[in-house]
Amino acid sequence: MMDAGDIKIPLYVQVREDLKRRILKGEYLPGEQIPTENELCKRYNVSRITVEKALASLVHERLLERKQGKGSYVSSDKIRRRLPRLYSFTEDMRELGLEPSSVVLDLAAADADEEERDLLVLPESDAKVIRIRRVRLANGKPILLEETLVPRYLCPDLEKQNLEKGSLYEILRSQYGLSMDHAEETYEVTIVDKETAKLLECGIGQPAFSIERIAYLKNGSPFELTSSVGRGDRLRFTLELVSDTARFMRKVDV
Repeated sequence: MMDAGDIKIPLYVQVREDLKRRILKGEYLPGEQIPTENELCKRYNVSRITVEKALASLVHERLLERKQGKGSYVSSDKIRRRLPRLYSFTEDMRELGLEPSSVVLDLAAADADEEERDLLVLPESDAKVIRIRRVRLANGKPILLEETLVPRYLCPDLEKQNLEKGSLYEILRSQYGLSMDHAEETYEVTIVDKETAKLLECGIGQPAFSIERIAYLKNGSPFELTSSVGRGDRLRFTLELVSDTARFMRKVDV
């Protein structure tokens, strides 16, 4: 096990952080059993008490579940997504070993309002968008209610594509040569209204994430505007924080 300079990190913290890293990277998938306590003691060369403390901490963070007489399992009640990595819902779910799908509620060309025209920098010659409203599911369970606007001039006839199973980003890449370079997202806490509760199969007034995203191409042109409501009981977002010194060191290493 390692030290951080002259400051010794407790052994259980080192074990916990390594296991957490493996879980978030997908080495251990939701619902999968992690190695036994005896195996972890041998792997990290630490005592059973140290391993038990590390596991208890991960249970407290809801990353693990303890099953009496069976061992520790990666929690499956929440889907974890690491920030700030650019992502596609379809690709993320597949990386987690889950089967993504969508229920398309609306897919059609529509007139953009003034705010949408400004945000997507639509040309006067074509101020229409392709409006896509979908319920996103993982293993058949609703996760997100999502409305996406894409400029029609960038992807004519997109409304004719099958978005029940396919990835929007993959279609944009393969059919139209469009690839996301960067995006800005805003997260707020909200509660689920009656219509959303019915679509997401959850309780009215349940806490949820309100997510706003605008994505850009490499030339700086905006090509996607998405508003989502995500079930708070099924999503968990993880953000890696580093010090200014660590960030500088990483840049130097590159």
